[in-house]
Amino acid sequence: MDAVRGCGDSPLCPGFKDGGACPTEEVLSASCLLHDGTGIQSSHLFVINNRLKAPTEDEGQEEMFMRIIKSLSLILLVMAVGTTSVYAYDFEKDGIYYNILSSEDRTVEVTYRNYSGDSYSGEIVIPQMVTFEGRTYRVTTIGVLAFYYCNALTSVEMPSVTTIGVQAFLSCRALRSVSMPAVTTIGSGAFYGCSLTSVEMPSVTTIGDRAFYSCRALRSVSMPAVTTIGLNAFFSCDALHSVSMPEVTEIGNWAFRYCSFLRSIDIPASVTTIGEGAFSYCDGLTWVYCHWEQPLECSPGFEKTVLANATLYVPDGCVDAYRTVKPWSEFANIEEGGYSGIANATAPEVVIKVIDGAIVIEGSDSTASAPVVEVYSAGGACVYRGTDSSIGGLGHGIYVVKVGGTVQKVAL
Repeated sequence: MDAVRGCGDSPLCPGFKDGGACPTEEVLSASCLLHDGTGIQSSHLFVINNRLKAPTEDEGQEEMFMRIIKSLSLILLVMAVGTTSVYAYDFEKDGIYYNILSSEDRTVEVTYRNYSGDSYSGEIVIPQMVTFEGRTYRVTTIGVLAFYYCNALTSVEMPSVTTIGVQAFLSCRALRSVSMPAVTTIGSGAFYGCSLTSVEMPSVTTIGDRAFYSCRALRSVSMPAVTTIGLNAFFSCDALHSVSMPEVTEIGNWAFRYCSFLRSIDIPASVTTIGEGAFSYCDGLTWVYCHWEQPLECSPGFEKTVLANATLYVPDGCVDAYRTVKPWSEFANIEEGGYSGIANATAPEVVIKVIDGAIVIEGSDSTASAPVVEVYSAGGACVYRGTDSSIGGLGHGIYVVKVGGTVQKVAL
């Protein structure tokens, strides 16, 4: 049986035997799916007794793999709660189920209703505070598998939540909108397979492994505070065209693999690690910006077509340094001059507007002659730099937009 995309050559399941290949009658480590933050020890093993069926003509490899994940998640869920009861919550309030995290601190997490999933649907607003038995608790966490396979869930607002647990929204196929202004940590596989179109995460600092894996409708991501992007975090986000990560220090293995629509990436000087294959199969890349004066040696897996045709922009006076360090030395086109290299002049009648929560540049286009757009937060941090004519996924606030010689302040 061929390995599904994500196993084998890019180890989505590091607990599988023989280096990550998809199992038949193999022993799996519980750490394979829920290996962080669940309380499940990696020594807890279980066996798949029946060989996995090969996909039929009507069932692709990804569908088969999602079926495997759901089955294993149910087993791990039983192990995690240590009970055969179908209920795993402390109390329910207004249709939302909670576990008490700390009676002393009076904090709770949102949890699942039962093992079957599908207990939440439509638009959900998670309250900041909730009362149970005369005591008021603060909602701080979306628990492990809390909304998994809630296929009718369309949007979630969570104004006070700071942590999203492992696989919290696993395969919520209808989920398109998430508001998480206070979240700082997104767990492994949190939004795996969701239908999100844009993501705003103004306070997030850590994005776990496979957090947005196969979110194929995702077009733009704004993560102004993120420092760590886990392995496979945005793997196979086919529609992703815009990424803002001005504070990132670590980009994990295969983080953006198969993001074939990604046109430009801006790698800040703060980056100290770029994992293996982080940008492999990103064959749509046209512009790559690097800010180090001394380039980082790494293996991001740029495609041969990208190395031949894309332009690498480096700081002034640093071209020679980049020509001696791989993979940057493999670029056929290396230019200096920061961010004015794509086009030195703005289109004569550029108009900057805000439409449906996005910054829209009129008089621009997405061709090689398009002017460079720079967007800065009120605090002066650059949150976007590229040539898109529509920049979404930014949080609410005041921004300064610069397009060539045009500078304008906008409110989102």
